[in-house]
Amino acid sequence: MFLDNLKKAAIEKCGLNIDQPVLVGVSGGADSLALMFGLEILGFSLKLAHLDHSLRSESIQDADFIENLAASRGLELVRRRVDVKKAADEQMQSLEEAARHVRYQFLFEQARVFSAQAVAVGHHADDQVETVLMHFLRGSALPGLTGMADRNVIPLWDPDIPLVRPLLGIWRKDIDDFLKELGVAPRIDHTNRDITYIRNKLRHKLIPELEKYNPRIKDVLWRMADVLREEDRYVDAQTHHAWKACLVKHNQDRVILYNSKLQRQPKALQRRVLRFAVSLLRPDLRDVGYDAIERGLVFANDPSQDGESDFVARLNLAKIEDYLIIKTWGSDLPNWDMPLLQNLDVTATLNLHQDVPLRHGWCLQARLIKEVNAGKIEKAKDLDLNEAWLDFDSLKMPMVVRGRQAGDRWQPLGMPEHTQKLKDFFINEKIPEHVRDLWPLVCSGDEIAWVLGLRPSEAFKITVNTTKILHLRLVRKVA
Repeated sequence: MFLDNLKKAAIEKCGLNIDQPVLVGVSGGADSLALMFGLEILGFSLKLAHLDHSLRSESIQDADFIENLAASRGLELVRRRVDVKKAADEQMQSLEEAARHVRYQFLFEQARVFSAQAVAVGHHADDQVETVLMHFLRGSALPGLTGMADRNVIPLWDPDIPLVRPLLGIWRKDIDDFLKELGVAPRIDHTNRDITYIRNKLRHKLIPELEKYNPRIKDVLWRMADVLREEDRYVDAQTHHAWKACLVKHNQDRVILYNSKLQRQPKALQRRVLRFAVSLLRPDLRDVGYDAIERGLVFANDPSQDGESDFVARLNLAKIEDYLIIKTWGSDLPNWDMPLLQNLDVTATLNLHQDVPLRHGWCLQARLIKEVNAGKIEKAKDLDLNEAWLDFDSLKMPMVVRGRQAGDRWQPLGMPEHTQKLKDFFINEKIPEHVRDLWPLVCSGDEIAWVLGLRPSEAFKITVNTTKILHLRLVRKVA
């Protein structure tokens, strides 16, 4: 029965090919030994890997046991010893998290060396129940209540090689019975009795207590996770559509979403889109709590909340116009590849023979048009926002390009009777606050002649009396 169930799970649920190598993580405990022996008996090609976490005095004996066992069966083994406590201190993680991190890092590294089709680990049905309970107690959302998957690709470890759990539908009792039939005595890890670890406490305290209320509670929880996993897959497909609709762009430091499109999604999908954004930026984060997601949605949906806010796991939220930005601590807010000044304190002289360099490959060019006629003046109406024609004779030379200064006012084109605070103009044009100080201004003396890419000044517009035109143009040079 054990072998039949294992074979069905390995092929149908885990998608394993019997002719390609599988890397099996072997600790020496009952579950990993049953997995190793079972797959070997079924004819799978195996490579073995054992990581000694250096947490127990007998761990070296465990590694020697695995090495001797592998040699006796002609199986190739890679063993490594790692100081997990040191790794936990360096990464500021719990021992459990650090052990998990170094273990999977090691297993997938070896899987690539052996060109293995998958990494197989010995999580079984009892582990699944404990995982679901642990997530439930933490207040997990639906993905956490589905427990572990039979097969999944985790980009943090490898973008292509899957992690598989062929024993996930097999109970520990059946594993023990299988090893007894083989006459195999597994290594005993006495820390599995230490109830200071949450998983052990669930196993030895909570689950026995729940069995007083329902003797089949483990079956109930396992079936629940199995059903929820199918439903989660369906909602995942809906989440994918919502994600595509809301996404502006993303990289390793930030995810940018259309906030209005996010708000139009059902609340359940809003939560999942935010969770997915977090998973892209923090792929090592195993769960995101309800409170963090709700706090994020309140920030996104409340028009009175603006600027930047702490989110979760060293991530911040920010809102700029209709954009919701999830970004890592310390990373800059996006500036959308805008033609900004290279530094806050830059003041450049405008020269007809030399471009003024700006950020993101942009530059400002100035050219003189000496032949002016009615046709050219009419053409000025069709200029795009990256160009400006100014009346050359009304300008004071030399002109400069600078950032905004305290108290700046100017006279935008189309406002012949009044001036306006530059700050108000930026607000009306929906220029993000964090880039306003870097926005280039072309100035004639103390007056602003052109706010680059937005509007020229009424004071320097060309007229029927214009004899020479200063042609300013923003150009982006392709590398």
